[in-house]
Amino acid sequence: MGRATLREVADCAGVSISTASLALNNKPGVREQTRARVLEAARKLDYHPNAAARSLANGKAQAIALVNPISLEQFFSSSDFFLHLSRGLYKALEEHNYHLFLLISEKEKRTAQLVKKVIRQRRVDGLVITNPVEAAPYLSLLQQQAVPHVFVGRPAHEGALYVDNDNVEIGKLGTEYLLSLGHKKIVFLTGPLRFTHCQDRLLGYRLALEKANMPFDESLLWTVEQKDEAIFEMVRERAANTAFTALFATSSLHAAEAIRACQTLGLKVPEDVSVICIEDSFTARYCSPPLTVIELNSFWLGHWAGKLLLCLIKGENPGSPILLPGKLVVRNSASAPKKRR
Repeated sequence: MGRATLREVADCAGVSISTASLALNNKPGVREQTRARVLEAARKLDYHPNAAARSLANGKAQAIALVNPISLEQFFSSSDFFLHLSRGLYKALEEHNYHLFLLISEKEKRTAQLVKKVIRQRRVDGLVITNPVEAAPYLSLLQQQAVPHVFVGRPAHEGALYVDNDNVEIGKLGTEYLLSLGHKKIVFLTGPLRFTHCQDRLLGYRLALEKANMPFDESLLWTVEQKDEAIFEMVRERAANTAFTALFATSSLHAAEAIRACQTLGLKVPEDVSVICIEDSFTARYCSPPLTVIELNSFWLGHWAGKLLLCLIKGENPGSPILLPGKLVVRNSASAPKKRR
């Protein structure tokens, strides 16, 4: 048996095709009794409207693209973050019957090509873009095409709409916690500073040091890509030649690899080195020892990004960018530094 058609629904309900269409699309001009009869006919025949035809009719694709301009390795190493982010976005879109597409591109040039393709083919009505960098080739394309878009993360250019954590405050929060335990030599282990969230967290770290009247030590700023072996090798090399008692990592992967590197040098956590990180995850919770973290509430990042984007698509005023706070979750990976004898 073939798929039911709109004409069959109309015949079953005893109405015209145009009336059936209006009823199924919840348009005005149809009596409630008639609408109920059409909906019952559609249910009985298991009728589902053709998405492509509906798109041609109303000019909407009823789809959103979640664009992740990062490597696959980085995407899956942050799987907890993107899982909750995607779930929050999906929940915001689901009630408005929007589908969600996932686009991953390891190179910024390729990201621009993908964005250009989905825009020209009208596959999506808007974009949610993660991990904005200072300069990206797709930015001018978005502005030229006037495509509704929202960033997850602060973009470098002014005037853009975005949802982000208050990363400056998060950088301060983690640093101040370690300072409160008595640490003075705190390594800041971060991803590449081309990402604005890394820039903001570093600023928070420096502001916390300044507030405590402590100088910023360039040798305690360790920057490395979010790749496990790269983090491990860099931390092992630096840790062997640097005096420090605590390490503040900007991801749970950075923290876990830092602990592994320290252990190869005979350093125990937290007895010899305290380690905390940004982002709660399976890795953070089941690391040995379990990591003290700053929770990012990534579900709500996705949820609010979806809400803002829907406002743009409808032509409504979305308001201002949204900043979400982080929450310190204390576990067993940090303690007061050892007293020197």
